[in-house]
Amino acid sequence: MKPLTRKQLQYFVGMLEVTREQELDCGECQNCAAEFAERQLAGLPLDEALARVEHHIQLCPECREELLALKRILSEGK
Repeated sequence: MKPLTRKQLQYFVGMLEVTREQELDCGECQNCAAEFAERQLAGLPLDEALARVEHHIQLCPECREELLALKRILSEGK
């Protein structure tokens, strides 16, 4: 196995710095995505659980893309 590059090490250290004690996985994030998107679009505050969704989508590009698509769909329905 090849050793990690400096850039890879910096990435992993950066991820450790933003990791929280309680993290959502992608499945948990997707379960809360609709409520999160609706509250965000309505300008309503987020409770603690939804704040964890916000944190997850900042770190996870796949979930962020899913949420953006969901928000587009919800916005079109208004």
